[in-house]
Amino acid sequence: MMIHQLEADLRTKKEKIAALIQDLSQKAKADGDRLLTDEEKVPVRALMTEAEALQKRIDGARDDAAFLAKVTDLTGGTARHNAADGLLVPDQRSLGQQFVQSGEFQTLLRAGLRRGASWSSGAIECFDPFLLRATTLTEDPASGGKLIQPQYLPGIQPLLFKRLVIADLMAAGTTNSNSIIYMLETTFTNAAAPVAEAAAKPESALVFSQVTEPVSKIAHWLPVTEELLEDVPAIQAYIDARLRLGVQLAEEDQLLNGNGTPPNLMGVMNRSGLATAVVRNAGATPPETNAEAILRQISAIATTAFIYPDGVVMNPTNWFSTVTMKDTQGHYFGFGPFTTVPTATLWGTPVAVTPSIVANTALVGAFGTMSQVFRRGGLRVEASNSHQDYFIKNLVAIRAEERLALAVYRPGAFGKVTGLS
Repeated sequence: MMIHQLEADLRTKKEKIAALIQDLSQKAKADGDRLLTDEEKVPVRALMTEAEALQKRIDGARDDAAFLAKVTDLTGGTARHNAADGLLVPDQRSLGQQFVQSGEFQTLLRAGLRRGASWSSGAIECFDPFLLRATTLTEDPASGGKLIQPQYLPGIQPLLFKRLVIADLMAAGTTNSNSIIYMLETTFTNAAAPVAEAAAKPESALVFSQVTEPVSKIAHWLPVTEELLEDVPAIQAYIDARLRLGVQLAEEDQLLNGNGTPPNLMGVMNRSGLATAVVRNAGATPPETNAEAILRQISAIATTAFIYPDGVVMNPTNWFSTVTMKDTQGHYFGFGPFTTVPTATLWGTPVAVTPSIVANTALVGAFGTMSQVFRRGGLRVEASNSHQDYFIKNLVAIRAEERLALAVYRPGAFGKVTGLS
């Protein structure tokens, strides 16, 4: 439909709206100058919607016309506007037809072509229709190539990693040394007793053990080109963040599972002197639950180490098995699938849920008072091109590292629970 037809329809629609509003206004005035009712407004709104749709079509047609005129100008007339359907189509005339029918050649004809006289038609641009009609246009490199450009979304979709929870359970400290030394009381022989007058007093005994915790380093690095850092400034902050995360993930594992062989830390799980492990009694009738086994360890530590645990570390598999326990009638003890997930606690003790601990084993302990992480400085990220031949290759080595030590003042304040379901 041509623009002028759309404009005529729009004028007709506006006239209908004006006539309808005038009629309704007169009726309202005759009824005591009242306001128009919602029912009376319905046909007016319908006409206005139709008018707005027509206006959008007219605006679009005008934009198309301007676009076609611009393309025609840029192509030197080799693309023509088809008035029948409003589309831009390639000139289907042969090269000879385009030449002899061009304005330049027609001007020469009118001036008269004299044999023996020098003349020139000037440059006449012609369009070869067979360039597009000879074969099917595709995205193949031999044809049109990549006609559709891909859409690039901003940002980076990062890999996801486990939450870091272990260091948050422990007390924080700093050091300026390369080792932490503290005295650990191993034996207290209490001989205190009632004593008769003038009798010898009993002798008690204290035995201490000196514990040395080395300050260990956790580090890694990544090679990056100078061009990447220079051309994509945002990537540097991202790389820094990922390098930091890598160190923190290694730290999480060391604090919990380090074997103590230098340069590894001695993690809590591998300390000697831990409370006797509790094994869940799966053969009982009914079987002992995960929560009940953990409560037995809490009670044991409170009884033997004389300190109440302030944290439980569990694998996600065992945690979700614990909070979805059901009674004999199939009812959930904790939360069901249509309730809010509760805060992770058992028997009033916070639970740190992390895959850093092996499945089917939990760790109960007084983390906040009986363990401490000492850091020598902060986590550092540095860059240099002095590695090997990086200077001449325009490469940069970015390094992240930290130094820390773990002190466990009373290993008996920590105990494992095994055999969890």
